[in-house]
Amino acid sequence: MKQIGPLVMICMILVSCSQVENLSTPVIQVNSEKVIFEIHAEGELEAVRSTPISAPTVSRRPQTLAWIMPQFTEVKAGEVVARFDGSNFQIEVDETNFELQKLQYSMMAKNREIDNNKFSFGAEAQVIDFEYELAKQFNIDDPLLYTKIEMIEAGDNEEFLKAKADHIGKVENNFEEKSKTEKAVLESSKQVQVAKLEMNNASLSALEIVAPHDGLFVLEPSWDGSLPEPGKSVFSGHKLASLPDLSLMQAKVYVPEVEAIGIKEGISAVIKLHAHPDSTFTGTVSSVSKTAQPKERNNPIKYLTVLVALDISNNEKLKPGQRLNANIQVIEQDQGLVVPIQTVFREQESNWVYVQNGNEFIQQPITTGFCSSSLCTIETGLKDGDVIALSQPIKDTAEATL
Repeated sequence: MKQIGPLVMICMILVSCSQVENLSTPVIQVNSEKVIFEIHAEGELEAVRSTPISAPTVSRRPQTLAWIMPQFTEVKAGEVVARFDGSNFQIEVDETNFELQKLQYSMMAKNREIDNNKFSFGAEAQVIDFEYELAKQFNIDDPLLYTKIEMIEAGDNEEFLKAKADHIGKVENNFEEKSKTEKAVLESSKQVQVAKLEMNNASLSALEIVAPHDGLFVLEPSWDGSLPEPGKSVFSGHKLASLPDLSLMQAKVYVPEVEAIGIKEGISAVIKLHAHPDSTFTGTVSSVSKTAQPKERNNPIKYLTVLVALDISNNEKLKPGQRLNANIQVIEQDQGLVVPIQTVFREQESNWVYVQNGNEFIQQPITTGFCSSSLCTIETGLKDGDVIALSQPIKDTAEATL
């Protein structure tokens, strides 16, 4: 049986390479053997089902962790597992209460001002009304007793008092409208401070996170691989940890994007834990991520995340976060021909290799099967024992047969 992986490929090529006498082109002999294509990758164990433990969502800004339960701690339901620093919230509560008191005093002062002005307007209006009534009662309109000028002055005085009364009424109405607006502004500012106070009080009441049920406390690494720790800022709703269901575990495997050819759901995989190298677990690929992502900030290599459902459950050896090696079996054939991918030449839809025929090479059409980043299986066009060129033969020794 021949197993072909990244290291085995190189060994096969080095052993099989030779040079034909009088020819400078390196060659390789193609042998029909059992073929297994495997992808070797690393990853970690995780629970299929787990209860997430996240930062409180009452605050829209980052919060600072003051304390968090150590990794892999057995916790009980209702036990505090994380605590946030509430000093900033308490400072804002004190500041908000101070602002509310200032607004309360401003509203009281405004009410006193309104009452005083209303009283002034009322008193002045009463005086004007009294003078107006007197002016009407003693109106001078007898030309036999008063001169024309005296009658005109008396009439003007009556009109003036009437206009003055109307003016006082308008001023009072304008003052009332202005006062309503100013009170509305103060009330709006008060509502803003009340909402701010309620939000900060809610944040203070949510500084502690408790375990929803018994379980193993497993910290959740962030995108850069770092774990939550005291002093670290955490955004609202950010997942801090989880309480996994240890009865059913799966392997989370990171496969480099350039090597993830042929991986699909349903193919088998073999898992070995770093902590238990003598134990082997089998499984089946349950999902493959649609996009590749880098695992480290300063490393541009992108990886596909492959989940492998294990064929075993309730095993005490399986713990979340354990590192592992995975051999993902992409293809297996009882008998087959495999050639290095650089021996296959392509043009549009045509594929061929150069087969050695004596001291020359013949361009032989072929049909390829599965191709990885370094090897290809051959469906038709070659037979067991054929010797092919590893590179483009010298033109004067190659004969085209297409």
